[in-house]
Amino acid sequence: MTSPRALLVSLRDPHDPMSRQELRCFADRAALPHDRVDLHPMVEGRPDKGRLRRYDAIFFGGSGAYSVLDDVQWIKDGMTACLDVVEVRVPAFASCFGFQGLAQALGGRVVKDDDRQELGAYELDLTDAGVADPVLGVLPRRFWGQEGHHDHVDVLPPGVTLLATGSPECRNQAFKVDGAPFWASQFHPELTVHTTIERFRHYLSHYAQPEHAARLESHILSGVDSPEMGEVLARLARLGPGYD
Repeated sequence: MTSPRALLVSLRDPHDPMSRQELRCFADRAALPHDRVDLHPMVEGRPDKGRLRRYDAIFFGGSGAYSVLDDVQWIKDGMTACLDVVEVRVPAFASCFGFQGLAQALGGRVVKDDDRQELGAYELDLTDAGVADPVLGVLPRRFWGQEGHHDHVDVLPPGVTLLATGSPECRNQAFKVDGAPFWASQFHPELTVHTTIERFRHYLSHYAQPEHAARLESHILSGVDSPEMGEVLARLARLGPGYD
């Protein structure tokens, strides 16, 4: 049986080595061969809807040191691409920057607040809707998610269902678009503790001052993996086009 084919819409600088690391992480967590996941850098423009419809699953990930609030054209195009995916109804998952971009594109509110930075593993909770969800419902009611962000979705957009919550400092952690097979989370289902530390080391200057680096690295390495997290993206990739 042929493996599903997926598209990773990359929201990173195309010269950033973490673009390829991100592809490997999504492929591994979705249980897909690496050559079954194509990479589309957003700096090359929006993928057209005809191309989007040719995939079984679409992923949006992080952005490195960028913010959805930056006045950069490819970031704006990335948010419009999220809306295109909602329209074509191909099963999709957006994490971190993708989560924030989708929320803002749908009419939510994103804020930047360095004092509420989350970095490493955090204990999160599924809502009742999350427990019943066909994708995130594979997780236990309380689970650990890998995080690395400064921006926060302070106000959810209309027309979504909240699936997971965190601390009061960053309550909105996952949602699904109502009526479309598009899921999004502030946490990274594609990351493990070790791939999180790989990202942290690459973006060290973005996340920490040098004098704090060792303490933060130790904090990340002491984090907890959710073994069930590996099934989240694999479930989504198996839904296939036409899933409602």
